[in-house]
Amino acid sequence: MNAAGFLVARSGAERLGIELASVEEVVDLGVPAQVPGRLPVFRGVVRWRGRHVSVLHLGALVAGGAPPEARGDTALVVVLGGTPVALEVDAVDDVVEGGGASVGGALSPGASGVWQVGGALVTMLDVGALEERLAELKEVG
Repeated sequence: MNAAGFLVARSGAERLGIELASVEEVVDLGVPAQVPGRLPVFRGVVRWRGRHVSVLHLGALVAGGAPPEARGDTALVVVLGGTPVALEVDAVDDVVEGGGASVGGALSPGASGVWQVGGALVTMLDVGALEERLAELKEVG
């Protein structure tokens, strides 16, 4: 875990952590423009810093399957496979300086472990593993 800390986001009932160094920006999502896509986690595209970026539902990417019908209004812009993408979440709950306490190993694809932050459990994500998960979905899709 990076000593600089991590961001805790909520996607459905899941609390997901990602290293601050991996997050380019947290943005208000708005309504993504609909374009054809074959991946169930794909919501469309939005403009970010003068370019179009894909919007992927983070919870669906981690858990597999389709995202919920209701869209989140926040996105974490990260770089996956050399390309910026907007990871849709319901909200950003916290920024944790330093770290929490590791309490378990990874239980789902894209995760590096489970940490206790305050009184809550947070599934810590690994950007490299998220890249691999996305590549797997593209092969299947």
